[in-house]
This record gives sequence, C-alpha cells and structure tokens, in this order.
Amino acid sequence: MSNRVQKEQEFHDHRFGGIDPRTTTQKFYAVKKHVNAFFYDAVFKNCEGKKLLEYGCGAGNSSLAYLHNGAQLTGIDISVEGIERAKETVSEHGFDAKYLVMNAEEMTFENNSFDICVGSGILHHLDMDKSISEISRVLKKEGSAYFIEPMGHNPIINWYRNRTPSMRTDDEHPLLIKDIENLNKYFKTVNVNYFALSTLAAVPFFNTKSFNAIYSGLQKLDSLLLKSEFIGKHAWTAVIELSDPIRQPN
Repeated sequence: MSNRVQKEQEFHDHRFGGIDPRTTTQKFYAVKKHVNAFFYDAVFKNCEGKKLLEYGCGAGNSSLAYLHNGAQLTGIDISVEGIERAKETVSEHGFDAKYLVMNAEEMTFENNSFDICVGSGILHHLDMDKSISEISRVLKKEGSAYFIEPMGHNPIINWYRNRTPSMRTDDEHPLLIKDIENLNKYFKTVNVNYFALSTLAAVPFFNTKSFNAIYSGLQKLDSLLLKSEFIGKHAWTAVIELSDPIRQPN
C-alpha cells in the first residue's frame, strides 16, 4: 500500500470511527440537494436487477437507496471502519449486500463483473488514470458509471478549501477539465452536468424562511449558466455519466 493510499485509509477510518469533521458544513450541502436528485434519478433508472458496484461505499448510507431500487450490490472502500458500518447498516434494514475492504485503484474483481458502478466524492481522492481504467475493466461491455465529484476551477471555493484543511485529506484533488477530458480514453460516451454555482449564494440564508425561495430562484439561474463548460467548470460539483467502456490493451 502506497503512503498516499495509507493516509486516505487512516483519514477515513477516523472519520467513520469517530466524529465526521464535515458534519458542521450541512448548510453548504443543503444547496446540493438537486444534485443528489439528478444523480439518484439517473442511477435508479438503470439499477434494478443489475450487478452494482458501489465504489467507495463508506458507511453504506447510499447503499440502502440502491438496494431499495433492486440493485444486487457489492460495495468497496479503503476504510475498515466504513465497511463494518456499512455491513451493520444494511443488515439492520434486512438487506443482503457484499462489502469488501479494497483499494479502488487495484480492484481484485474479474473483468466484466458489473453492470453499473456508482460513487459520490470518491474519484478526487484517487489516481484518476488508475481508477477509471479499473472501472472500465470491471464493467460489462454495455456497462455504465455515475459519479458526483467536486470541481477545482473556482478560486473562491478553492480559497475555502485551503482554509479548512482538517476536512479533507492532503492528496484530494477536485477535478479539472483535463481530468474530464481524460475520461474519453476509457469510455466512448462521457456526459458531464455541472451544478452549484450561484446556488452557493443561498448558504447565508440556510435555516431561514426565505431559504427555499432563494435557493429555487438561484437553481433556475444555474440551469441557464451552467450549460456552458467555460462557466460550468467553475461550479462546485459535477455529475459524471460514463458508458460504453473501452477495453485497454494488456
């Protein structure tokens, strides 16, 4: 295990085994609820009866949604603590799922093992070439993948990230356009939808009566602004949809 991967494991073991340092930032994640809705809608349309790989499953909080929608779920995570909590979570709700402690950059699954791969906030912790190559390898010929990931072009968001180092690992790297473009090496079809730019202005109004109205209006503005990649790359978040994996030479 490389030093980088070991540090990621230690950070997430501490996170899942104790107090999550990100619990104080819920007002920011409140302006991403439409992002999650878009992501889950795309996944739920395609997961019933399918072999689904939850890539970086953490404590299994999202697993229940996939299982409720009929997925045959296998979850992997580098964190031992996360995997143990995921097992407990699905067991308590009467579901069966397979969970494994595994390095996402060097998966032990055979080629063509899964119909669909999903992940939230995982790729930016990894070596993108290694991880996307592995995802392409383990997906079936008609397989697809869906990810929610942070973007790294907005200087204001990056300033905040630099001010809150305890909330993230040293090797995190929010995605750049060059990372997005590199996905074409491994998938024939790459769709990227950008979210959360002007909606960030609603954060100061969190827990006020006017929040929902402000958030809704800014969301509509974003739907216009973020159609442009030049503007979109400055958004906080992207939902990445990948399909038709390209087999790499051995």
